[in-house]
Amino acid sequence: MRLDQRLRRLKGDNAALPPEPAPTALAKRLERLSLARRRRDAARCDEAGLAERLGAESVAPGVLRLERRIPMRERHGRVMLGGCLQAIPCLLDAAGGDAGGWVFLDTETSGLAGGTGTWAFLCGLIRPCGDVLLLRQYLLTRLDTEPAYLDCLEQELNTAELFVTYNGKSFDLPLLTTRLRLSGRLACLTDSGHLDLLFPVRRAFKSVWPDCRLVTAESRLLAFGRQDDLPGSEAPAAWLAWLRRGEPDALAGVLRHNCWDLLSLVALPERLALAYREPHLAGADIRAVAAAHRAGGAGELAYHILQANQSMLKADGLLDLARLYRARGELDQARSIWESLALEGHPAALETLAKDLEHGRRNYQRALELARRLPEGMARDRRCRRLEAKLGAGTTSRILRAGMFETF
Repeated sequence: MRLDQRLRRLKGDNAALPPEPAPTALAKRLERLSLARRRRDAARCDEAGLAERLGAESVAPGVLRLERRIPMRERHGRVMLGGCLQAIPCLLDAAGGDAGGWVFLDTETSGLAGGTGTWAFLCGLIRPCGDVLLLRQYLLTRLDTEPAYLDCLEQELNTAELFVTYNGKSFDLPLLTTRLRLSGRLACLTDSGHLDLLFPVRRAFKSVWPDCRLVTAESRLLAFGRQDDLPGSEAPAAWLAWLRRGEPDALAGVLRHNCWDLLSLVALPERLALAYREPHLAGADIRAVAAAHRAGGAGELAYHILQANQSMLKADGLLDLARLYRARGELDQARSIWESLALEGHPAALETLAKDLEHGRRNYQRALELARRLPEGMARDRRCRRLEAKLGAGTTSRILRAGMFETF
């Protein structure tokens, strides 16, 4: 606007002035963007502010650490956390060693693909320390400070004698190893012992649960339900919101989610030890638990579990028990199981009982009757022909013996 126009407007002589043009769409858009930018700037948080919000401390540039001490007597769901001290050695083939060397570990990452493009931006650790659990969570707040972040993790991880994770064997530890090696460090995480709780959970509950995710395990075994949980799938977006726009709000949810994961890792071993000792009390797959004991060289324990729960076993479990009976020389008990399953037409029971009658008791006629009930196929035909030949040879032999006596 020209100076004379401004003066005339100030004097009130507006009649001769042309109306001001309406704001263009571009101007409106620029104004909205400017307002949004001012709001974002007001919401931005520096690293010191983020540490204050999270209750963490800065241990290196771009690295925050949140530390808590949790009493062993505290409960997570219905389980006291200190129960892990006795339960973990029960889940291992060897002794668990000094609990002070155990590290319960869980990471939050920039994605689930793994590989060199995935960042483990949050690493949570719990160590037993006397009558408390020492919880430490390390958060990477800037990409260029990952070496300092890895220095902190390396100091924690190199002293571990046993890692306890959930799917850590396939994901967490390989990812951390990759990040350490990319930074030029000689990663030696695999030298420590490792108890990945996903495997005993999957063996015992795969056939009875809809899935074996950690959230499912803690809900069914620990009676722990998460309130206002930020799902792990949303953790990458929360971290990127901080890196790109300085938005700190969602990061508190990420740390809370990670903390619950860690506490579930500590609480689960007690319930898993019970499931492998008395599977019926935990609703576990009895046959699968017994098979795990047998594979681990604890055949006697497998036998007692199957025998104590015989009334709850399905056909495959009963056949497993019959095999153990036979291996122990308890043939009457084994034959009782085979007979009951054969009456129901179970093919494996028919075949096993036919073998026992043919080779053990020389009852070819009864063995042939059972063999003829087997599913059609070459194996059945061969067995029937062999038994028929044995029956024919036996009849001929009896006739010959009878004729010799008459001639004599």
